[in-house]
Amino acid sequence: MKLIRKIKRYFNDPTFSANGRGRMRRWVASSNGPNTTIVYSLSELRSKSRDLTRNFAYMNGAYETVSSNIVGPGINVLPRHDDCAFCDRIIQLWDEWQNDCDISGTNNLQSLLALAVRERFEAGEVFLRFIPVDDGVVPLKLQLIEAEQCKLDECHANADGSQTIGGVTIDAKGRVTKYMFYKQHPGESVVAGNYLETVEIPASEICHYFKQLWVGQVHGVPEAFAALLKAREMLEYDEAELNKKKIAAMMMAFVTTPSPDGALNSDQDDMDADPGEAVAQITTGTITTLAPGEDIKFNPPAESGSSYEPFMQQNLRAIANAVQLTYEEFSNDMSKANFSSIRAGLNITQRKHRQEQNRLIHQMLRRIWQEFVKCAIISGAIEADLRLYNEDPAYYHRARFQPAGWPYVNPQQEVAAQKEKVLCGFASRSQIVAENGFDAGEIDAQIALDNARAAKLGLKFTTDTQAAPANSNPNQAIDGNQEN
Repeated sequence: MKLIRKIKRYFNDPTFSANGRGRMRRWVASSNGPNTTIVYSLSELRSKSRDLTRNFAYMNGAYETVSSNIVGPGINVLPRHDDCAFCDRIIQLWDEWQNDCDISGTNNLQSLLALAVRERFEAGEVFLRFIPVDDGVVPLKLQLIEAEQCKLDECHANADGSQTIGGVTIDAKGRVTKYMFYKQHPGESVVAGNYLETVEIPASEICHYFKQLWVGQVHGVPEAFAALLKAREMLEYDEAELNKKKIAAMMMAFVTTPSPDGALNSDQDDMDADPGEAVAQITTGTITTLAPGEDIKFNPPAESGSSYEPFMQQNLRAIANAVQLTYEEFSNDMSKANFSSIRAGLNITQRKHRQEQNRLIHQMLRRIWQEFVKCAIISGAIEADLRLYNEDPAYYHRARFQPAGWPYVNPQQEVAAQKEKVLCGFASRSQIVAENGFDAGEIDAQIALDNARAAKLGLKFTTDTQAAPANSNPNQAIDGNQEN
């Protein structure tokens, strides 16, 4: 019998250690699909994520940092139309329109995008709606819609073969066709209204900004979903440490006496004293007389111990990783950072944020630009052949989206490195300028205007943007430029 059991145990042993028995027996993992898992958990996840944002200073600051890193001063749109005059006119119109694009009039386009990024990280997703209007330089306005307004419990199959999952209708080919929203935010109760009334909006009028982590996923989850529990427990632990010190500071001294009545400076009229309790207050210059046998012992100040700071730092690193930030960015603690470590950390973070910028451009800004150009041409705000536009709208929509460049960690070294790349032919000026978030053509035009104005006024500067004079020895020309 023992031999048979050994043989069974040998053949039943799992190939992977995670499938083993013993300690792994209590590890019960769900095999639900992404939408089943998310739809039934998302409402609670959002509520807890927003609660942490309101009460956990680190989390609120993290979302502000992420928003400023991804959007920054704005994302430039550079049209790629063959007609340069058309590009100049459309950009001028775009600059004017984006300052008045918000239906509420509260934000410009940069602020709307920054708010959208914050909502995406905090709630997991956000929606933007195109609203046609009758006024403005272009008859188009934008409206951000919080994730909670999408009817999450709307899940069913439809007669035409489509499916509605969490308020999002997907046709048989997997394309999103429409969204179902509450007309008002279901959590707002300041003004009485019908908060259960819904409306269906075509997908052509909606931008859905979220991060797809799993194939087929329809809704986004809060970025810190894996660290919400750790962040909450860390907040409670930190508050417990603070309360411990607060209570210890209030109980500064204790009097020991052989008398059970405790008559040290007792005040019968003290309303704060419990029955039979003697209360004494110490102020500057106080001289207190102790009765025979009495002694006073001062409460030593409470200390968190040497493990408090390392414990907090370790947990903050885990939470920072969940929200795509380095520890230094998340905690604003630069005490242990050096030039090499901060540069290495920023390189990783910036790559992640480049991905997020591409997601923001693809899911939201690209759609905004296309809708803007369409409304500008159809309304006559810009002159264009409507027949040609209808035949090939993509030709008019072509554009390059250029996020702002990252601030230099060491400007002198990094600018010198960029200069060497251009001189050695490893990069072009246009590429370097684009990495900094600008358009090389626009910069060249500004330089030409500056040079012309300086020449007209007879101004001379220590820097010269004109090309270096021809020289038989290229090395001497380069050395001469470096000396200047």
